[in-house]
Amino acid sequence: MFGLRQLSHLLVLAKSYAALSIVLVLLAGVRVAHADFVGSLVLSPTGCESTGHCELGADFGFIDPKGVGWQAAKGLITDGASIPPWAQPIVGKPFDESFVKAAIIHDHYCDRHVRSWRLTHRVFYDALRASAVGSDKAGIMYFAILVGGPKWIKLVKGKPCGVGLGCINQVGASLQLPGTGLSGDENGGLIAVRGPQYGTAKFAKTMADNLPQLEAQGGSLTPEMVEQEASQAMVADVFFANGDETGTTLDIKVETK
Repeated sequence: MFGLRQLSHLLVLAKSYAALSIVLVLLAGVRVAHADFVGSLVLSPTGCESTGHCELGADFGFIDPKGVGWQAAKGLITDGASIPPWAQPIVGKPFDESFVKAAIIHDHYCDRHVRSWRLTHRVFYDALRASAVGSDKAGIMYFAILVGGPKWIKLVKGKPCGVGLGCINQVGASLQLPGTGLSGDENGGLIAVRGPQYGTAKFAKTMADNLPQLEAQGGSLTPEMVEQEASQAMVADVFFANGDETGTTLDIKVETK
């Protein structure tokens, strides 16, 4: 026969099991972020790493933590440009096993401008972490790519508008985007492109000014912290000041035959 003490104990257990059941039901609907590579990395010809120029021998992909797929196609020529010479004493050679997978995915999308430069540079960080590169080293590389890596922005035909109206302000691309070139995208639109800035004095100064703060974070350095640091360091840069597109006075229609 149960006494009051035993009955009370059973009620507590019942509540605990009920709470656990609710937690398990809730967790069942939660998708755990997991990033991983798809396929085997095949570089040819054999020994090409020593020359700095390799061809991708098979399709190679990456699924980022949000479940978005990134694929570098067979035949891609890569020189490991995502690991510039200045960084090699810190992280290693371009075809180091720890970085080559991330570099190939990043290089592919930097060349093709399929997605925004922000998303493309972020996948480099995510792929580094999936390659077991520590958050401190991956974070420093991510900062360097954000600051000195290539940038591109979609140009949208605009027209003059009054203050407060929801329209695109018309600006001159050559005036607003100095140091850029123009290129067509896959949809016949126009994008402004600026190449890597790793060899500039501005990049060297930005790295020198910010590297101590980044290194001080050690393993607690997060990509969000890196992005904030880069935004503050590059507050006057037109690519950081704009989103993924900006207005232009140029006719953006591009015809290809």
